[in-house]
Amino acid sequence: MKKLTQWIVGVNILSILWLSLLFNQYDSKISKEHFLVIQFLPIILLISFGVFALAVILYRVATFNDCKSAAEDLRAEIEEARTALQQKGFKFN
Repeated sequence: MKKLTQWIVGVNILSILWLSLLFNQYDSKISKEHFLVIQFLPIILLISFGVFALAVILYRVATFNDCKSAAEDLRAEIEEARTALQQKGFKFN
């Protein structure tokens, strides 16, 4: 099963559960006591997902590694290409 299919199935299951609680398909004490939370559950989940995604992005940016050896290798390759092009008649400022 592909990841997209898993996400679609999960969202469908959660949607069915949410709609059944929203329209009181099950006579439960929870759905009566927390009806306001049930109404805004998709918005709450969307905001929670956004906060989680932002936290992950900020963490990954904060712990990003510098590759000094790779940067030196790239500079050396650029200089090699520059000298090869200068030998062929290209001029750089």
